[in-house]
Amino acid sequence: MTSPGPEPAARVRPVVIDPLARRFLLVPNRAVSPVVWRVPAHPIRPGESFRRATARHLRRELRLPALRIAPVAGRLPVSEQRPREEYFVLAAPATGAWPCDVRILLAPDARWWTTAELRNRGVRVEPDVLLDLIDGYGQGWLPDGVISLE
Repeated sequence: MTSPGPEPAARVRPVVIDPLARRFLLVPNRAVSPVVWRVPAHPIRPGESFRRATARHLRRELRLPALRIAPVAGRLPVSEQRPREEYFVLAAPATGAWPCDVRILLAPDARWWTTAELRNRGVRVEPDVLLDLIDGYGQGWLPDGVISLE
């Protein structure tokens, strides 16, 4: 029996976006009440970049069609609440729209949201700064590169 490897030093949270409709997919975390909507986390393998981990997860594991990874990414550092560094990477279809129902591929209870819907309804999102990252990217006021989400 193979022993599990060491815990990954970092995780990636690929944010599947639909740039034409200005929306993105979130999955409910029903383990907490009230429900918190989030992007699932996946380990980054040793020596792998967060962008490569995003492509690996979305293309190989979920079998999504060709995608484009945004030049902006969000980073949450290690903290008392978070034992690993986390990267939020925005991924859009390589063409104008996703050619399949990516919501079903991500998770059966995944849902498309806009940042306005989440804010107007007071829906809890983890982390709450995710909405600023998505708005900043969509509206073009964030510079390319890794942005701290602290």
